Amino acid sequence: MSNSNIRTVTKTGAFTALAISGRTRVVGIYYTCNNTASLIHLHNNTTGTGTAQTTIYTPPAAGAYDIIIPDLGLLFTTAVFLECSANVLSVTLLFEGGAPA
Repeated sequence: MSNSNIRTVTKTGAFTALAISGRTRVVGIYYTCNNTASLIHLHNNTTGTGTAQTTIYTPPAAGAYDIIIPDLGLLFTTAVFLECSANVLSVTLLFEGGAPA
């Protein structure tokens, strides 16, 4: 049994939305996309303003991809706000702390 409490939240379609509210650590990302290169921005706030804390560049190939973040993951002190282009079909965040929005 794990000592952690890892949960998931999934957002689908072309979206710009609050994904996780509160202080959290993102420990993994799973996403699907079509055959056009795109961007996934993760902001450390509740509105998506300012510079993204993390940006993922998706490949120009349709498929499902996962990113496992080592150590304690990426710390977001306020919230996780997702900003995705139209070619991103879904994003699932694996996280500890905070609450799904």
